[in-house]
Amino acid sequence: MTRPFTHPSRWLATLCALLALLILTACDVTNDDRPDPNMSASSLGAYNFSAEGIQEFFVDGVWGSGVGIGNGGGSVCCVMIPRKWHEGLQVTVEWRRSDCGVPKSPDCSLENVGNWPKKTIKKTVPIEPYEEPGVTQVFFLPHDEIRIYVSEYGAHSPHHPAGLGGARPLAEDEFNRYLNR
Repeated sequence: MTRPFTHPSRWLATLCALLALLILTACDVTNDDRPDPNMSASSLGAYNFSAEGIQEFFVDGVWGSGVGIGNGGGSVCCVMIPRKWHEGLQVTVEWRRSDCGVPKSPDCSLENVGNWPKKTIKKTVPIEPYEEPGVTQVFFLPHDEIRIYVSEYGAHSPHHPAGLGGARPLAEDEFNRYLNR
């Protein structure tokens, strides 16, 4: 007596059905891993024009390092941006900074340098218009303001769209002129 599942024709039919199921699963067109041709990978950099050290920052969840007071220009890889700027384009920036600006609290003494108070801030901000993909640059400004530029030029270049001439803490009047231009 032959059992129904041990018969060779049953084994072959079961094997063919499983193979067909496996092949159909491999052809799932909803699993598209191709990159979006409208997007571009952009290095992520920052410049600090504020009077606070930036311990670390993130742009849309991508880590961007730390930036000292009056420093910037380095970059890490990568954040995705559209190849062409469009109205309404924005990113979310989250950063952690020291909270020892002027006036300094007693907690901000040199003896307490590793334990200075910290502040975490998160803002969604527009990206300034750009023509071509370049480095995505976060400008940390006084009063926890930030601007986002995409440029192949560093902040020190006369061709940079911000026109600030390099990273350094901005005086209050410079900051106001910059915001109102």
